[in-house]
Amino acid sequence: MGQHLEKTYTISATPTTTYDYLDVTYELDIDAPTPISWEFEVRCDDKPSIANTSGCVVPWTTPPTLFVSRADYGSSADMIDWAQQNLSGHWGLENTGAPLHRFQNVEERKANRRAICGRSKFTKDPAITDDTCDEFPFAGAYESGASNGVDHGKDCAQVTAVRADDTGANAAGWPTITLVGPFTGEERCVRGHIPGDFNSDLGGTYGVPSRAGVWSATTASG
Repeated sequence: MGQHLEKTYTISATPTTTYDYLDVTYELDIDAPTPISWEFEVRCDDKPSIANTSGCVVPWTTPPTLFVSRADYGSSADMIDWAQQNLSGHWGLENTGAPLHRFQNVEERKANRRAICGRSKFTKDPAITDDTCDEFPFAGAYESGASNGVDHGKDCAQVTAVRADDTGANAAGWPTITLVGPFTGEERCVRGHIPGDFNSDLGGTYGVPSRAGVWSATTASG
């Protein structure tokens, strides 16, 4: 009574491009009328977003959370928060929106990006430092506007970064966004004029794999 017992088991598999599943069952036989048993499933594959790597997940657990820091990503983080709060999809908003689901098809991600932010569809604003086209949900997510019927970024809600001071292209200098034109709240995406550093840095953070082949993630900003 009161003793802490601990045992570690190592289970291995060689993941392939298709999912491999490990079914794990435990039975604890103690001084009780019947043994205590439980089981779970582990999914493994070799298709994380970083090449030549592999990993496993327990798919029925709560998805990992991607925290988008305003201190690091300024107006890009504010754009995501605005979309989560004001558009009906609430993509990735904890306890409200459905999770985001990342896919690994590079060509599909590029096609989604062109649909929302292609050169013929986005005109840079010279008032924004190193202006780039930013979008949410991400082009690499199944929830991307382009994956759900949007073929031009003009059909997304439109926002633009707001400059707070002259400290340069950093989060303190461009901390927020403002809405450009009307919106209904039913748009399937948001598109913004965002300084390039925030856009690329946030994209790199999103691209880091969570030891899974296809990743489900909840996104929050704050």
